[in-house]
Amino acid sequence: MSEKIINGFSVVAYATQPEGRIPPRAFLETRRLAVKAAAPAKTAATATTAATATSAEDVDIAAEQAAPEPESLAFEIFVSRRFRSTIEAMSAARNALDRVKSVDADGVPDPLPE
Repeated sequence: MSEKIINGFSVVAYATQPEGRIPPRAFLETRRLAVKAAAPAKTAATATTAATATSAEDVDIAAEQAAPEPESLAFEIFVSRRFRSTIEAMSAARNALDRVKSVDADGVPDPLPE
């Protein structure tokens, strides 16, 4: 996988192996990065919540609320193209990642190939 950080998003290029009659496919995936300035505040809130929790279940619930999963979006690229191998699909995905110049607030890379 190849990765690039753009506008607070991690943009990753990858390819999938062929499965049965489905040929290899190329993808771009965007994932919002956590804001580092807000991390200490969340840690302090989690510590306070954990200190006031009375049982192990309360601690587990507090941990789940404090650490939300980062949002990620996957985009299949070059849908109309049939790749002969996974290597060819990965090369196309890396080339598409190199052309990405920005990511909008919704996590859509620009330009997004066909």
